[in-house]
Amino acid sequence: MKKTFVATMILGVILFTACNSGTSNRNQSKNEQAEMNQMTTGDSQNEMEHMQQGAQNENHAMLGVKGSCEMCKERIEKAAKSVEGVSFASWDMEKQELHMNFDPAKTNIEAISKVIAAAGHDTDKDKAEQATYDALPSCCKYRE
Repeated sequence: MKKTFVATMILGVILFTACNSGTSNRNQSKNEQAEMNQMTTGDSQNEMEHMQQGAQNENHAMLGVKGSCEMCKERIEKAAKSVEGVSFASWDMEKQELHMNFDPAKTNIEAISKVIAAAGHDTDKDKAEQATYDALPSCCKYRE
């Protein structure tokens, strides 16, 4: 009887702790919520919200970029965001398409495309050098 009571109490404490350990989004600002949603879901609705929140002087563009996995997604987005003037970049693996916001006074699609190609991914405008492509992990190989 004593063991059953102790086991029930332990189970109750664990459930109580698990139910109350999550953070509430009520106290987060709208920008934090949008960023959190973007990081966790990556769906097109959140991307559209982020694009609408961009600065007035930014352009939105899409660029075809080849890749094959989540590592490619991280590499492509990181490369695009490394270009000064790019404020947002999200690569859609299924569509092989990069959505981005950038300040046209600081950069352009051609410059962004060249940086992505230098990271090892072919774009609609530039092809990655063979040596750079060959250095990608095997799961990232997209050429036939």
